[in-house]
Amino acid sequence: MRKKGDNMKDSIKIIETIKNEIYSTNFMSASKNNEQDYTRNRKLSFTSIILFILNSLKSTLQKELTNFMELISSSATTPKKISKSAFSQSRAKLNPDSFTHLNNILSREFYSDNDFPKWKGFRLLSMDGSTCQLPYSEQLKAHFGYVTGNHSKNFPIARTSCLYDLLNNIIIDSKIDSIHKGEYTLAQEHFDKLKKNDLLILDRGYGAIWLFYYLIQRRCDFVVRLQQNFIKEADDFRDSKEFSKIIEIEDCHYKSKNQLAQLGIKFKLFKLRLVKVILDNGEIEVLATSLIDEKEYLTKIFKELYFMRWDIETNYDHLKNQIEIENFSGRTVLAIEQDFYASILMANFQSLIIKDTEKEMNLEDKKKKHPYKINRNLSFAYMKDRFIRILLSDDPMYYEQLKELFKVEPVPIRGGRKFERYKKVRRKKYFMNKRRAV
Repeated sequence: MRKKGDNMKDSIKIIETIKNEIYSTNFMSASKNNEQDYTRNRKLSFTSIILFILNSLKSTLQKELTNFMELISSSATTPKKISKSAFSQSRAKLNPDSFTHLNNILSREFYSDNDFPKWKGFRLLSMDGSTCQLPYSEQLKAHFGYVTGNHSKNFPIARTSCLYDLLNNIIIDSKIDSIHKGEYTLAQEHFDKLKKNDLLILDRGYGAIWLFYYLIQRRCDFVVRLQQNFIKEADDFRDSKEFSKIIEIEDCHYKSKNQLAQLGIKFKLFKLRLVKVILDNGEIEVLATSLIDEKEYLTKIFKELYFMRWDIETNYDHLKNQIEIENFSGRTVLAIEQDFYASILMANFQSLIIKDTEKEMNLEDKKKKHPYKINRNLSFAYMKDRFIRILLSDDPMYYEQLKELFKVEPVPIRGGRKFERYKKVRRKKYFMNKRRAV
């Protein structure tokens, strides 16, 4: 029996809250592109189309449709059949923001009681951007932008960004947009999700005076790795024998002032702390932080703290290589956005169930040499169809069965491991006309 304060969320209650929302008439009304949509009795109802898109559409679309209709059919002998054309017409009526709305509910419920793992009282977050390969279509090229391939064909590509909870593996907010939008621009779209007592761990791509000042005004703390030649004070500090120094930022570039002006903020002098970190290979990194109390936040903690940012890198790896977030089921802007935000929501559902299962699993056998964590790749494969049954039924058996499958082949957690940065590799592309049938 769980007790209040044991840092364990009741994941099934969060899932039930979202399930109730999916079946609500208010949600359907807010999710339709037009008032008259989903008013006639169709084979794929509003709820069915939501569940179908959530069910990880990675094989041929017709096979996915056939299997799904068998899954939700009330009669096992005469399941309904539906065509790809009917699905396309039905999905065209659905606003992609419906999946973002459901993810906002998940995030709201998860953080509602302040009972979740933190670092020194902070919600430990990171932001990072990436790119997303898209299937070929002229509509996608026009909307998202493109890059030129080896054979002079312009391939559509999108910019993505995530605000991620490093300790709880929750994607609080996500964006997919034009490749021409920069990481700073997309980062600003996450700002309304930031709160007091958030601590952002950011890579050097986010080093900017205006961003530091803005976060301080929002009472959101940060640790950011600085690129060389960022400001003179940081370069001098890098070459000095000091490991921690508090400096005053008296002025900033006019571009930073303009950026703040657009946010309705006037720049004023503020304090910034510089921290030096020596990597295992001897390289020196300089971090900028708003945690200026040198007694409360000792210099020695910052190396480990900064490298906790690694989890957002592994999250992107999970999204791209295991969830296959680039394996889209359509060639329209609407389909891309629906699939993307549905995949983010499913990744968060997986994280909720993993947290529930890991707590239970490690309590069952306390004699193990190492604590164990769930195999993220294998557990996501088990969610196919089974998670939809949880959303279709009130029987708790389906949730318990899925947790038992999550316990298959757990991975031991060994301390003190070192990680190298990912090397860029040529990723497999997902071709719309070569989607697998099995």
